[in-house]
Amino acid sequence: MVMAAKQNDNFHSAEGRYLDQEKVRKALDEATSFGASYAEVRLVALTESTVAMRDGALERAIPGQELGMTLRVLADGAWGVHSTTDIASLSEQIESTTRLAKAVAKRRTSGESPKGLAEVPVIQDEVHWRPQFDVRHTELDEKISFMNELYSGATGHADVVSVRTGWRDEHIHTELLTTEGMDRVWSFQRSLVHGMVTARRNGDVVSYRTRHGGQGGLEVIKGCDLVELGESAQVAALRLLTAERAPSGKLPLIADKDLTGVYIHEALGHPCEADLVAAGDSCLDGKLGQKIGSDIVTVVDDPTIMEGYGSYPVDDEGVNTREKVLIRNGVLTEYLNHRETAHHFGIEPNGGARAQDGLHHPLVRMSNTIIQGGTHRDMDELMEDIQYGVYACGTRGGQVDTGRGSFQFAAQEAWLIENGELTRPLRDVSVSGLTLEILNNVNGLTRDASLASPGFCGKGQTVPVGDGGPVMRISEALVG
Repeated sequence: MVMAAKQNDNFHSAEGRYLDQEKVRKALDEATSFGASYAEVRLVALTESTVAMRDGALERAIPGQELGMTLRVLADGAWGVHSTTDIASLSEQIESTTRLAKAVAKRRTSGESPKGLAEVPVIQDEVHWRPQFDVRHTELDEKISFMNELYSGATGHADVVSVRTGWRDEHIHTELLTTEGMDRVWSFQRSLVHGMVTARRNGDVVSYRTRHGGQGGLEVIKGCDLVELGESAQVAALRLLTAERAPSGKLPLIADKDLTGVYIHEALGHPCEADLVAAGDSCLDGKLGQKIGSDIVTVVDDPTIMEGYGSYPVDDEGVNTREKVLIRNGVLTEYLNHRETAHHFGIEPNGGARAQDGLHHPLVRMSNTIIQGGTHRDMDELMEDIQYGVYACGTRGGQVDTGRGSFQFAAQEAWLIENGELTRPLRDVSVSGLTLEILNNVNGLTRDASLASPGFCGKGQTVPVGDGGPVMRISEALVG
């Protein structure tokens, strides 16, 4: 038995422990005796709730508690992994998981290198990002009240036919023990409210999505004017009903901070993930230290931004987080990595290991990815010398090929730019191109840069992320 507390113990305070440290250490020692060069146990206790409403009526409210544990064993240069919700079964899985790692090693091809881990400081501590208002203490009625503020702002027009609102909060508590002596505990919270406004006129149906959230408790929601958020979403949806089809061709493009953030996340961030680079599936392979973009482009990925939806204090291998400068003045300076890919490339681990929960193993992932601001005063200054172009805002999703370095995104809404001014609203605007070509075509950034709407990133596992930046001008992009 290795469990020090039960899942139904009302998810005790952040200072509590779920794992019996002495028994886990004995289990890890056993893995070493079976031939493991490294082993770890990582437990995640998740307290969460989701709420969904449609047109002011409650559809569902789901509170949840999850407890998951993953055992990873490195033996003969290969991984054996076992995940379970049966915490008490850990000692029974040590030998079989080590055998699994050795079996995987035997099937390694002649051209495949054994896996290893870069060295990191061995730390024993607890890190708790405590919220101002613990979201776990928020009653359902209060959550509904906040959601109704968003609803009240978004409804009330004859052409608005539906307003969906949603809520998501989570408290994440993680414990990690390793054969190297790492013994870390950390916790933090995330809170999110979102809405979808659907409008219809003369058989034409459009929708507009809005989100607000970040790392922290109820203070994240309290800090937003939700009525105004709903009103802005309603105005955008109604504007789409009168919007024209977008022009097509290569045009000057201005992207708001939402679209700028999504571009830098998808088109640049993913190719910077060192596991994709190592697999030969990145257009940035072999380009460290090379100039890949305009001099004015500097991009950071920073999990330490306290308000970011993709923030976390410690990565899922126990490495302290820090700001990572991916591009500095157009030069590729750093890959996102975890310990395995850092060992592969002979570089320093930078805290990029993230797992969806306690039942998944860590992958190289982004956190909050942002283009830093430039020198232009505002968007008017960016537009003033554009005779004919497009201003695009937000995103409805898209596709990225990290190997080829190509992308295509659909904007939520857009405007035509004529003679330096916004004229007509546009709809169904897509933007496509090659990552490196677009990076070199960036020729204007506003001074103000900040995180945009929170989001989620899928890469076999889904994790919360933040992205954003300034308003960005691109001299030429393919618009359709």
